[in-house]
Amino acid sequence: MDEEVNAYIKYLAKIDKIIRPKMPKFDTRAYTDSEYNLAINEILKDYEGVDDFLVTLHYLKGE
Repeated sequence: MDEEVNAYIKYLAKIDKIIRPKMPKFDTRAYTDSEYNLAINEILKDYEGVDDFLVTLHYLKGE
């Protein structure tokens, strides 16, 4: 656990300024066609099971 914490501290120390990209906001109510609603709901469902902590841990370890 200490290795992960130290890796995270080193990573944070390197960050000077975080610039987040501007992402479009998807309003599902704006679409009247059921295909668009279905596609958006499927994409959201695909990412429900993603373990953010595990992904971040692998990224910090360089895997």
